[in-house]
Formats: sequence, C-alpha cells, structure tokens
Amino acid sequence: MSVQSTGLFHTRISSLININRLLPDRVVKDVMGMDIPVPSKEGFIRQVLGWREFVHHIHVATDGFRTLSTGNPPVAPGPGDGGYSRWAGKRWPSKRLPGDPDGGAKPSFLGYETPLPPAFWGETSGFACLDHIVSGIWTEGYSHHITRLMVLCNLVTLIGVSPRELTDWFWVAYTDAYDWVVEPNVLGMGTFAVGELMTTKPYVSGASYILRMSDYCERCAFDPKANCPFTNLYWAFLARHEALLRRNPRRRMVMASLRKRDVVRRQYDQAVFSMVRDTLLSGNVIKPEKLPGM
Repeated sequence: MSVQSTGLFHTRISSLININRLLPDRVVKDVMGMDIPVPSKEGFIRQVLGWREFVHHIHVATDGFRTLSTGNPPVAPGPGDGGYSRWAGKRWPSKRLPGDPDGGAKPSFLGYETPLPPAFWGETSGFACLDHIVSGIWTEGYSHHITRLMVLCNLVTLIGVSPRELTDWFWVAYTDAYDWVVEPNVLGMGTFAVGELMTTKPYVSGASYILRMSDYCERCAFDPKANCPFTNLYWAFLARHEALLRRNPRRRMVMASLRKRDVVRRQYDQAVFSMVRDTLLSGNVIKPEKLPGM
C-alpha cells in the first residue's frame, strides 16, 4: 500500500469482469500465453479461477447470506460442542429479511450495530491510511484488495461497525461492486459477519501490519511503534471476543499473548477503543493529544 499508487501490482479489470464485459476465460487464456514467471501466472490465475469461483459458490449456496440469522451470537461453546466451526454452523437458524430496501442480508456474528463513521464519506479522521484511501476511492471509485481488507474492513471490525452498513457503502463507493462479489468479500472475509462459514479467522491487525505493508505511517500524526490507536483497538477487539476466539486454532498464539497482557494495558486498550469509536462517530479528528492517559 502506498501514497504513490492506488494500484501497484493490481489490475484494473475487476469492474469489466464483474459486469461480464470481459470474460474470465479470456483473461486466463491471455495470462497463460504470456512470457512471465510461472509463479506470477499461478498467483494471478488462482484469483480468477480459485477465489472468484469460491466467492460465487458461497453467494449461491447461502442465497447471499440470507439463510443466516441476524441476531447476536450465542454464548461461547462448551467443551462438548464439537469444535468452533461446527458449533458456529449449528447454532445459526435460517431467517430471511423482508422489507429491506435492497433485500440484503444482515448477518453480524460479532453482534455489531455501530453506524459507519463520517470518515468513510470524506470527513478527515486523523488516520493517514484511512484518509488517503478514502480520498482515492472517491476520486477513482477503486482501491485494491489489501486496502479494502486491512484498512477499511479492519478498522470497522475493530470498532464494531455494522457489517451491512459497510457493505452498502462498498456498493456506493466502488465501480466494481456487484452483489455476489461484494457481499461475500465484505460480510464474509472482511468483517467476519458470518463467523467461520467462509473464513477461518477474523482478518484484523494492529499498526505493525500497516507499517510493514505501506508508507502511510510516514505521513501520520501517530507513531505506529508508540501511540497508533490501531494497536490498542486490535488488543481491545481480542479481549472483547476472547471467549469466541480462544478456541480458534489460527488465533491460538495471539490469544496466548493476550492472556499475558496486564490489567492496566487492557484497561487502556478499552479506553482508546471508546475514544476512537466516539470521535469517529462524531465526525471529529483523532489526534495524539486526545488519547487517554495511561
């Protein structure tokens, strides 16, 4: 992710493919005929024949996630529940959602209902990564999948935003938005709104990931190694959902680290979470001097 390019190593053909003006068969054949390294071919074709087909299957098999309930998740599983994945599937009854303007499903495995902050509509947030990405989206109607997943979806998951509101925002903001593409990617992978039905873990991170994968932090008022709220939001998220995530094998190591986090740091994480969420919802700018005292 870089301020120097909104595309980097990503194509701009998703809009054409998603509306069938450019067929996947044509794309795959063109790439197969290129004189490029095999790993490059394999990585690209896996996205077209692998991920896209998987996403389409999920959308069809769940009727666009309309077969999932919309209530808060039940209590954490007990020792005899047979594992996190099977428990998550069995305890969610089928339910349709009549009366919604777009008929879209509203699953929220984590019970999130917070509105989408004004920063997603162009108000300054104080986070250089978020503000740069949103500005580019409103200019081009596009950002690549790492910015979508690890900044936009990451932030709203960390502060508890309604997954449906974010999905509807994607409809408005992106030129490649299409129901079977957007809904599984946002509701399933981006926000963990359907639990482990589609992905095996929530895709969340602290500031260290954004620092490692981008140059946004160089232009931010926050220091990713010292006071960036993304890190506290990350730990606060893990603490709030500890009962659910402690049984997830892909979260075992980080949950062990959480258990070693002392009470004072946990309280500070929660204070930062409340401050960031409330500041973003009010449309105000988050500044280092506004952070709660340790």
